[in-house]
Amino acid sequence: MKHYMTLQPEPFGLIKSGKKTIELRLYDEKRQKIKAGDEIEFHCTDGDMQTVRVRVVALHIFDSFAELYSAMPLEKCGYTEENLQNASPDDMNMYYSAEEQSRYGVVGIEIKLIVSKPKSLTHASKFLSLILRHKPEAVGITLDEHGWADVSELLQGMRKTHPLTMEQLEEIVSTDEKQRYSFNDEKTKIRANQGHSVNVDVELEVIKPPEFLYHGTGEKYVSGICKKGLIPMSRLYVHLSEDIETAKKVGARHGTPVIFRIKSGEMHREGFRFYRSVNGVWLTVHVPVKYLEQI
Repeated sequence: MKHYMTLQPEPFGLIKSGKKTIELRLYDEKRQKIKAGDEIEFHCTDGDMQTVRVRVVALHIFDSFAELYSAMPLEKCGYTEENLQNASPDDMNMYYSAEEQSRYGVVGIEIKLIVSKPKSLTHASKFLSLILRHKPEAVGITLDEHGWADVSELLQGMRKTHPLTMEQLEEIVSTDEKQRYSFNDEKTKIRANQGHSVNVDVELEVIKPPEFLYHGTGEKYVSGICKKGLIPMSRLYVHLSEDIETAKKVGARHGTPVIFRIKSGEMHREGFRFYRSVNGVWLTVHVPVKYLEQI
């Protein structure tokens, strides 16, 4: 999920330079929608239309800025060597009142810059997706029953067409905008988080979905969906989004986007299973027509 926020030039510059890695905000309804793995696009208020994109690493929630300031490293919150000694939670009172802090609490949003990859890495990432989701045999490797590939075998197999070092592979995994891939703890194995056409079990946990989910598609697929519902086609699962904006972006890949709202809460209560992948994509095997509404 993607979020949008504005920043004054000074904190914007600190985030852009990588010096500020924790953004402080009121934990109101807007910020409560943010989850680890989401993207935030910051817009600078200087009028030059500058933006910077970051990935949310973690959320640190407190009852007040006084508690946050005593627990968090302030040099990562936008304070410099020059003003660190005078840092005080009162600095946030100009933005949020004590009443607001008491009502909502506050949050330190830990973030990491999203850095554009060189074209060679972009091409390698697309090839990696093909291998780990659909055609491991393209580089002479096999996936185990849970979709894991041996990292050393993968790098060896990619060497002829898309040579990568271990460091470059780690960069692809950590900076991928959709967080498509995961390592095991030792980084000896790697797999795609979802989107497979090969029959693997990526150990997804059955989870209760929100009352509504969304699916973005192109106009040319609408008549088929209205007849058969949503089916996985070449994949193992139907992919669903948690918000309309993400569904629009998915649909735009297929032309003019069309959005369907899925009555996922009703489906769950009637026995349908839903899963949520590591990177936040909702999955289910089939969505019958009666649970669909074009919006």
